[in-house]
This record gives sequence, structure tokens and C-alpha cells, in this order.
Amino acid sequence: MPTLTVSLQEEKNPPVSLPASVPPTGLSSVKTKGKRVSKSSTNVSNQDEQKPQPKKRGRRRLLEDEEQRKARRKAQCKLNQRRYRARQRGLISTLSLETEGLNGHLRDLQDYRDFLRGYFLLDAQPLTTWDDPRPVLVAKHFIRAFRSGFALHSTESSALQESFVRLVCAPDMITQGATTDGIEALLLQLKRYTSYHGTFEVLPSNVTVVHAPTQEMGTQMTDDKLTWVLEARGAVSMRISRDTLIMVYPHVLRHHDRIAQRIVGQTIEPEFTATFHFDANAKVTKLDQHIDFVGAFFRILENAEDVATLLEGALISPFSELGLDPQGSTESALTRGSKQLSLKFILL
Repeated sequence: MPTLTVSLQEEKNPPVSLPASVPPTGLSSVKTKGKRVSKSSTNVSNQDEQKPQPKKRGRRRLLEDEEQRKARRKAQCKLNQRRYRARQRGLISTLSLETEGLNGHLRDLQDYRDFLRGYFLLDAQPLTTWDDPRPVLVAKHFIRAFRSGFALHSTESSALQESFVRLVCAPDMITQGATTDGIEALLLQLKRYTSYHGTFEVLPSNVTVVHAPTQEMGTQMTDDKLTWVLEARGAVSMRISRDTLIMVYPHVLRHHDRIAQRIVGQTIEPEFTATFHFDANAKVTKLDQHIDFVGAFFRILENAEDVATLLEGALISPFSELGLDPQGSTESALTRGSKQLSLKFILL
């Protein structure tokens, strides 16, 4: 049997022509971006190179800075020490003044205690009318208590002075022309003499007995006749300030500037006389004081006409009262209107 042979011819496909190779878009964009990034980084690096780099501190620069810091610390330490020493000096000065004031007040208290012991005769024998030691004791303590004027700087010392005056003076005392309220008038004048002048100091003075009752006068004499009269003589030192011219010599400031220039800042030492009258109970019933301003100013001005011009319009009464019209005993309107000009007058 014949064999059928089938031959299968393998069909060959024609060759396929591929298009020209095109570079992939993603890769090119990546490369392009890569190029841009590298370009911007290059610009940043260039800018960094253009900025001035901080200078490195060498050893010499460090040493100089350290020396400057040491100098600043040293100067600050000196300043702090100077401030500390100034505070310490101020504190020491304040404490010294306070201690001095307390010591002065303590001495005043001791003097007043001794006076009270003698005045109330705690250490003495029973007294008689003929040998009463209290009038002399009162006059001497009065001069000593007001040796620096009225204590305007201390309420304690001024209260001590005022209590002394009210203790030894009779309620109806007559002083320097004041027939009523003699105690208040005396205290006011003491305050004015102190505040109207730059400084005020009573120089050492002596006290003498002008009249004293004696046993020969008889025992039938009334208490009005049993009086003591004592006289204290001395000088008082007063510095003329601008407040003095305003409060006592205002006419000089207005019309006589030459005289004002000659006396302002000068210290006068007029002589004074104080006469104490005591009753049988050793109370001051009358006190007269006279201060010689004429002689004191004549030693400075050396011209009687200038002295007359100065004192003619001065606010000084015939009883040596300051701030009063010479023609009367009423306070001058100028003094009342000028009170606000003197800060020290507020204490009055």
C-alpha cells in the first residue's frame, strides 16, 4: 500500500522593521532634573563662598578678650566697693548724728533731774524765806536749758524745755511787755530768736542777786514784799541769714541792698540782760530781757548812720521782741505775710 507523505512547509513571517529608537521620556526628564538640581546646588555653594566666613580667633585674640573681661570685672569691683564704702560712710554719719543727739538729750535729762531735785528740795534742809536757793537755781538752769535756743530739731528736747518754763513760771507772768499769756509770749520769742537766725548760742553768763528778802525786814511782811530779783548778764551769738533779713529787717532788702550785703552771713554777739522777778513760792512773776543790737551792728558796719537805718525799720519792739512793730505790741502784717517764706517758721 502506497505511503502518503505530507510535508508541512514552515511558513516564514516577513521581517518586522522597528522604528528608530527614541530616548525614553522619563529618563530624559530625570536627567534634566538632575542637571537642574546640580545647577542650583552650584549656585548655593557659590553664594556660600561669597559670604564672609567668620574669622577664627587666634590665641592672641583670645588673650586680648580675656584681658578686657578682667579689666571690666576689676572696674566693676572697684565701683561696687566705692558704692559700698559710700553707703557705710552715710550709715556711720547718720548713726553718729543720732548718737550725738541722744547723748545731748541724755545730758539735758540729767540736768533737768538735778534741777528738779534741787527745786523740790529733795536733798536739802527745810528752807526759810530768807535763804531760798530756788530763785538762783531757776535763773541758772534757764540760761543752761536755752544755751542753744529753743530745740526746734527735737520734739523730746523742746518738750523738756517747755515743761521747765511752765513749771517755774507763774500763770499770770509778765514778760517783755506782754501783760497776758506771758508764758506763751516767752516761748514764742525763744522760738523766733532760734528760727530767725542761722545759728543761736548763749555765751557764758553770770547770775547775780539784785534783791533778796532778809530777816531784818520783819516777819509781818506780806508775800508781795517777799520777792527775789535776779539779773543774768552775758552775750548771745547769732548769725544773720537771709531769713533774718526777711523776717526782721525787710526794709533793708527793699531799699538798702548795700547794708544787706554787708550784714548777711555775719555773726553778731550782742550783750543781753535778763531780769527775773520771783514771788515767795519761787515762781517767776516777771521777766524782762534786753539785747543790745546797736552795739553789735556798729562793730560790723562801723557807721552810726547805717546802724540807724538798719534798726529804724526793723521789726524789733522796745522789749527786744522779734517780729513786732516798734510802735506797738501787735504782730506786724509783714511778718504774718512772710511766714511762708521761711521753712523753719513752720515749726513755730
